[in-house]
Amino acid sequence: MSLLSAETTLEELESRHKREGKELLARTTALKKTVSKGDKRKKKEVAAEIAVLESQLSERHAAEIKQLTDSCVESAAAVAAPANSSNAAPDLAASDCESSSGPANAGLYGASGSLDRRLGGKANKAKQRLQRRAEELQRIQAEAEKEAEGMVDVAAMETSAIDGLVASDGLRVRPINADGHCLYSAFADQLCTYHGQPASYPDMRRRAAEYMRVHRDDFMPFMAHDSGDPFSAPDYDDHCDSVECSAAWGGHQEIMALSHALQLPVLVYQSDAPVLRIGEDTYGANEPVRLSYHRHAYGLGEHYNSLRKIL
Repeated sequence: MSLLSAETTLEELESRHKREGKELLARTTALKKTVSKGDKRKKKEVAAEIAVLESQLSERHAAEIKQLTDSCVESAAAVAAPANSSNAAPDLAASDCESSSGPANAGLYGASGSLDRRLGGKANKAKQRLQRRAEELQRIQAEAEKEAEGMVDVAAMETSAIDGLVASDGLRVRPINADGHCLYSAFADQLCTYHGQPASYPDMRRRAAEYMRVHRDDFMPFMAHDSGDPFSAPDYDDHCDSVECSAAWGGHQEIMALSHALQLPVLVYQSDAPVLRIGEDTYGANEPVRLSYHRHAYGLGEHYNSLRKIL
């Protein structure tokens, strides 16, 4: 590898590192938005998760910089060895090779300067920046871990409470992937298991969206932005499109839509409230859809699982 190639590769690597840093910033910003105002426990959990993500990225970047610079130094040494052997100066000191003042070095490194300036200086600066960033992230992570030591494991308490609650009704939790589609995947699992209807989360998203579009007046008056501003007609249309075509989380409105679309009652078990019963008055004669609702068990926020009968 030539020195110019090594220098270009280092620039490309730094450019990618900057891009990945921006991507991580966007991800951590989204995580921070999942924290409700005043929820100190969730704030600490998210801070710890962010610290881990940032530390992992910083460590990988540092390893990549080291791998590249080590490779470049080895290549430079391979180039320098024959040049030095052809010089009638066997007593040339190593320090002379690092200097750009001697005429022998001008032939090897060119007029732009020494290996230190072309590669080593830039690589060392990159290493120093990464080292400072890694040290700061380690400090933040250590603080988050120290704070977490004294925290009650809310997720474990919630899981235990829900397990006991559903077991008393002859049920068990069937875990669903926490991928944004959990509500719809849980509905699909219930239909496949107890209603003989092959279904998938895209089917459930489509059914919910279609029902909400047709019955706009039953839903739109009760929907608002986080700011409290009510949905406009275009806002509602966008929401229905999101229900059908994205990985946006589903909630109470979508459960109601699916209850009516499928003509099934829905029972939602949760650790700190009575069982939520939707559609029982209208569809009570039918086998219900049974779900569990988790606030704390998953790092990214609210989650739904399917409930299976204990055989």
